[in-house]
Amino acid sequence: MGADASLIKAAAQMGPKAWDYSGIMKGIAALGRYALEKRTVANELTIYGNKEFQIKEMPDEMLTGPFGEENAAFFSNMKEAWGKMVKVRQNPLNIPSSKKYKDSVKTINMLKGSLEKNKADLLVWAEVRKNINENWSNASKGINREVFHRTADLQINNTYGEMNATAMFTLDGIKIFASSDVGMMDGTSYSPSEIMDGFFINQMSLDNNAKNLTNIIAGAGEKRKNAGKGWNEAVARTEINAFVQSMKDAKYGGNGVKSLAFDYSNAIGGGTFVQANKAMFADPSKSNEDAELSYVEQYRKVNPNASYDEIELAYSHQAADVWTDENSSEYEGKLVNWLVGVAKKSYDQGDAKEDLSIEGSSVKLDWTGQDNTAVYLRSEQIPKIVQGIKDKTTFTVDGTRFKFLNNQWVWDANGEFESVTGAEGQNYNYKDGSNDALKYRLGNNKQIVDAFENNGLPVKKKK
Repeated sequence: MGADASLIKAAAQMGPKAWDYSGIMKGIAALGRYALEKRTVANELTIYGNKEFQIKEMPDEMLTGPFGEENAAFFSNMKEAWGKMVKVRQNPLNIPSSKKYKDSVKTINMLKGSLEKNKADLLVWAEVRKNINENWSNASKGINREVFHRTADLQINNTYGEMNATAMFTLDGIKIFASSDVGMMDGTSYSPSEIMDGFFINQMSLDNNAKNLTNIIAGAGEKRKNAGKGWNEAVARTEINAFVQSMKDAKYGGNGVKSLAFDYSNAIGGGTFVQANKAMFADPSKSNEDAELSYVEQYRKVNPNASYDEIELAYSHQAADVWTDENSSEYEGKLVNWLVGVAKKSYDQGDAKEDLSIEGSSVKLDWTGQDNTAVYLRSEQIPKIVQGIKDKTTFTVDGTRFKFLNNQWVWDANGEFESVTGAEGQNYNYKDGSNDALKYRLGNNKQIVDAFENNGLPVKKKK
C-alpha cells in the first residue's frame, strides 16, 4: 500500500534465505518496508471490529471486480450445461442404459456437486472474513512472511474488498488468487478453507501460559534467592523443560513451542528468545551482539531511514522463514537453555533488592522527578505513603506529590498534577491513574501494596 512496486518485485525474486547478508539485504529491506506499511494499515482497521464490516456470503466485488464477468458467466454456463443434460435424459431415444444417458447423469451430478462446493466455499469465506479481525489482533510473530501478507490482506479486505475481487467460481469450488508477499498477484490461488493455512495466534496468550512461565522463572530465580536458597540449575531446567513440553499439546496446533520462542518476552532475557538470539537467525558466524549489530547496520545501509519497528518486523519474518520442522528440535533445546539462563539472571538479580524494613535503606524507582533526577523510595517515607493511600490523602515520595483526585491517582512528577502513568508489558496492563499504576510506580513494595486492601473512602474528620 504505497510501496515502490518495482523495487519490491525485484526483491521478491531473491527469496528468503537464512544467512546471506550480501545478496538479499536489499530485498529484505524492501520487503520489510512494505510489510510495515501493510501492518500499519491492517492494525488501524482492527479498531472498527467485525460489527462494522458488512460480511456477505457473496461479496459484491465478486461480480464487480476483475473476475466479475467470469463469475456471472459461471452460473449461466452451469445452467446451460445442466439444461442440455436434462434434454438428453428426456429424449426417449436415450434409454437409461445408453452411454449418452449415463454420461448426462454423470455430468448433472458433477454440476450439482460443483454448485454445492461453491455454496459451501462461500459460507467458509464469509466465516474467515468474519473472524480475521480477532485473529489478526492476536497473530503470533512466528508466522512466516507469506502467511503474514496473506492474513494482512484478509484484514484489509474487509474494508477495501481487494481479495473479494480476486475470488473466482470454478468447477472445483472458489479459488482466491491471493497476492504474493510483495502485494502482487502471482497466480497462486487458495480455496477459502486453505487461506488461513500456516496462521496461528499467540499461543502464549492462552491458558495463562505467559504468566505461568514467568512464575516458573521467578520461582527458580529471584524468589528462590530471596528465600535464602542456593541456585539449583537442575530444578530450574526440569520445571522449564516441563513447561516447554506442555506447549506441544495438540490444542496448540503444533505451534506452541514456536510461539513461545517468538511471542514470550522477558525483560531480564532481552526480549523474546528470537530477539535475544539473533546469531541463530541472522549470521551464525558472529556472536549474538555482533550479529544484531551487523543485521541493523546492513539493513540501514540499504534503508538509512528505517525505523526500529521495520527492522524488527523484517528480522522476525527472516527468523520465521528459517525456523522449519527439520530444525525445530534444535531450536527447542536452545530455547530451554535460554530460559534456564533467564532464570539464573533472575536469581542473580534477587540479591540486589534492598530490604526496606531496615531503617535508612532505599530503592531507586524507574522514573524521575521534576528536576529530572532519580527518585528513591526510602524506608522512612513508607509509613506516610501507606497512610496516604489508606486515607486517600496527599503524600510525597522523594519530592513528588501524589493524591487521589477525580477517582484516580495523580502525581506532579512533570510539574503539574496528571494521572499516574501506567505501563503495559507481556503479562500486565496498568491503566493510567489506577491502583496498579501507583503500585507499579512505587516499586510494588509489599507494605505499600498491602495498604490498598480495604482502603475505602476517607472518613470525614469531626470538627
